[in-house]
Amino acid sequence: MTLVAATAKSLLQAKAPANQQLVIKSLRFTGQQPAGGTDTPVKIRLTRSTSNFGTFSSAVAAKNNPNDNVTPQGTYGANASAEPTSPTDGGLWWNVQPQSGVIEFLVPDLFIPVPGGQSAQFEATSPGTPVIMLTAQIEE
Repeated sequence: MTLVAATAKSLLQAKAPANQQLVIKSLRFTGQQPAGGTDTPVKIRLTRSTSNFGTFSSAVAAKNNPNDNVTPQGTYGANASAEPTSPTDGGLWWNVQPQSGVIEFLVPDLFIPVPGGQSAQFEATSPGTPVIMLTAQIEE
C-alpha cells in the first residue's frame, strides 16, 4: 500500500474471535521509496482496539497450516478505509527503511497476544509516500 505523507495509516488489522486469543509470532516489513523520494524510515506502531475497529477495504485471506485441517477463525484486514477510533498504543514501535525491510521474529516470551474480541493494528507514518507491505505470522 502507498502511504500518504505525514498521515497515519493502518496497514494490517488482526481481530480475534470473541472467545479465542490470537498470537502474533513474526512480522516482515518491506517496501519501496518512490523515485526521488526522501530516504527516511517509516514509523510503524502497534495499536490495540477493544471496539470501534474501523473499516478495512481489503479482506485478507488467512492461510492455514497445510498440516492442520482447521479453518482460521480470526478476521484480518488490510488498507484501512476508515481508521479504528480510539485505539490504544500497544507499546511497540519499529523504524523501517523500506528499501531494506525488516524481518522480526518475536521470541517465545515476547509474542504479541491479541485477546478474544479485540484487535491489533499496525499503523504506519512517513514524511514521504513509500509503498509498504507487512506480512505477519499469526497463530490462533
